Amino acid sequence: MGVHKLRLGFRLLQLCFIGLLFINLSYDVPITGDRDAMLDRQLGWRVFGIVGWMARANLQKLGQQLTESEAGMTDQARSAFVRDTLAVVQRQQSLDDQMKQAFVRNPNAREATAALRAQRDELQATLDARMPITEAIIQQQIESVLRDNGFAFGGQVLPPNRFKFTGLPDVMIISRRDKIQRIDQRILEPNLPVDEQDRIERETDRQFGVSSFVTAIGGLGAYPTMLPETPALPFAISVATHEWLHNYLVWRLAWVAVNYTSNPLAQTINETTAVITEREIAPKVLARYYPDLPAAEREGRGAGVASPAGQTAFDFRKEMRETRVRADELLDAGRIGEAEQYMETRRGLFVKNGYAIRKLNQAYFAFYGAYNADAGGSPASGRDPIGPAVQALRARSATLHEFVDRIAVVRTLEDLQR
Repeated sequence: MGVHKLRLGFRLLQLCFIGLLFINLSYDVPITGDRDAMLDRQLGWRVFGIVGWMARANLQKLGQQLTESEAGMTDQARSAFVRDTLAVVQRQQSLDDQMKQAFVRNPNAREATAALRAQRDELQATLDARMPITEAIIQQQIESVLRDNGFAFGGQVLPPNRFKFTGLPDVMIISRRDKIQRIDQRILEPNLPVDEQDRIERETDRQFGVSSFVTAIGGLGAYPTMLPETPALPFAISVATHEWLHNYLVWRLAWVAVNYTSNPLAQTINETTAVITEREIAPKVLARYYPDLPAAEREGRGAGVASPAGQTAFDFRKEMRETRVRADELLDAGRIGEAEQYMETRRGLFVKNGYAIRKLNQAYFAFYGAYNADAGGSPASGRDPIGPAVQALRARSATLHEFVDRIAVVRTLEDLQR
């Protein structure tokens, strides 16, 4: 009876947290008068139905929790199950690539690819059966390490780590033109064609006098959090940890979570903290449950930008940092048009050196500059002092849990620096 009451209490806590997430999502965009409603009308069906997705995903998670199909498996069997599932993902993605190449060579390749399509459908049926169990196993593995690092109450990690492999939506970031500062965002339907992304950006910029940027994302901190289907185990564990940290800060009602989309300081502190957390937790999960993985892979998803094949001379980090610093200088001087022309010219330089950057503008920097956990500053963050201050606070904290607890009470840059 005592165990039953404990489980019931835990489920009630979980439902309360889900309710809190729904409330937080309703304020996902700052109130900005007419622009809010006009932007919604302009985007129409392209806006992703995140609330409906969360409702469906939570029902599926509840069903998995009731069955607990993985309960009788040993740790070794669980890890093997995960790796086998991700191997199926890799085979499926390989078939997708083969079909795409076939259609590139012959637009009428439907009949020729029928056998490939049948194999892919068979693999999808396998994944539909295996994915809920795989998700549950990885969730428990991450929670085990989080528990050892102090993120548990009565032995239970709160909020529970819950994620779902799924197709990820795109996100549209909106920045001021006169300053690199996110002022709005929208979660859009996944896989919008590039020409549609460009049309949305141009129309938004023209109508509201802003700088916008539509981009794919690597994860989304809903509840359960959204992860892309990937065969890369370190990436999956890193992103699941990163997105869980966002939810943990919501659970704590931290200022940096409640004000994430309305305050650039809160956003940068929040994202930088999440990157620091994933870089500490994910390698420990991999070392504990997947010790035969090569050491280089166990380091997680990493922070650097991969150079194009054969490219060695061009220093992406140096050039991007220089671009951000100069763009900030021009904008501070009120030379908006000159700053935008400069960023477009620099984009051409990156493309020429093998980096396929579709758009380089204020919104681009407002998005990527928030992830500032690299020593010396992330390339897109320029001279922003927030990231280095978060890193310094981690260096002065005895444990990761102590560091995150300190972040949870930060409300100003002065708080952070103190």
